[in-house]
Amino acid sequence: MKNEQPILVALSLDHETPDIVSAAAELGRRLAAPVAVLHALRARTLESELSLGARVREARGRVEAYLGPLRDAGVEVREVRVEVGHPAEVVLRTGPLLAARMILTGGGRPATVRRWVVGSVAEAIVRRATVPVWVARGRWPLGGPVLCPVDLSPESNQGLEVAVRMARAFGVGLSLITVLAADDTTLAERAGPHPELARSVEAAEKQVEALLDGHALDGVQTSVTVVKGEPAECIVDAADEVGLLVIGSRGYDPLVRDWVGPVTARALRHSPCATLMVRQIGEGHEEREQAVVQLAELYDRGRELLEDDRGEEALLLLERAVEQAPANAVVQEAFAAALDRVGRSVEATSRRDLAALIRRRLG
Repeated sequence: MKNEQPILVALSLDHETPDIVSAAAELGRRLAAPVAVLHALRARTLESELSLGARVREARGRVEAYLGPLRDAGVEVREVRVEVGHPAEVVLRTGPLLAARMILTGGGRPATVRRWVVGSVAEAIVRRATVPVWVARGRWPLGGPVLCPVDLSPESNQGLEVAVRMARAFGVGLSLITVLAADDTTLAERAGPHPELARSVEAAEKQVEALLDGHALDGVQTSVTVVKGEPAECIVDAADEVGLLVIGSRGYDPLVRDWVGPVTARALRHSPCATLMVRQIGEGHEEREQAVVQLAELYDRGRELLEDDRGEEALLLLERAVEQAPANAVVQEAFAAALDRVGRSVEATSRRDLAALIRRRLG
């Protein structure tokens, strides 16, 4: 049965484009979903409408020239869009308008993936999208099994649901990895308050097997690996032998620019295979996200005022920010800097001590 929600394919029109189109053809065919193709043109200062129109037409022609493999695979190309704006913003704005079920973007070929840096278009999309984001790396086929890191968190369980669907859709195996920290601090304890993984490998294996009982795995060859080590490093090492990494994330924090969860962020940057990031979206998500964005705006403006040596004005904004987010170490540190700037050094020291305590408790 055809799924009417499209896959939004973000084409950058560079060396990654053939890889993205190849992935889009397979995803559209395997998931029985149409695709919508989007290319973003960056705005030019004082550009005339005539010049912009010519650039849009030229870009549309270049996009169309790449779409043969999609149509050859029998995938419906529902529409082709060329929009003006920052690429990540254009993608994030267009996804909800089209009710996209997934976003497909590029993230660097395997040889260059370690240079995928904070602030890239791909990472901006991953951090903020409310639907799964497939980061294509290298040419299709998928190759090895689907790898999914699991603990006992709701985020990893949601990632597991998607990983099972991907393994079934592509006819490959499913490899699960659970990482227990070598210092006996569990991944669960580092990630946040949810049911605790056992400290021994044997007991954790039983917990993961019990978790699998809640998923429909008929016909999917599944393996479970429980190891001790540094979570992100173990996940990246395991990704060397797979075709796709599916990983759940709690979302993002605009105050910490590389945030999609510390383990998730490192796995996304360094894994050599294609990656599918799944954000957990709960009830009231839009309201919470808007509140966080407003907080980030207060923080950013406060930092700008500090850089301009306008300490009193910065203090007023950052005091409002810290009232809204007293448990945020980044905000507390900025507030401390503002207090220092206006000569309130004792209070500043207290705020820095509080920020350090918050960081220790969060791991």
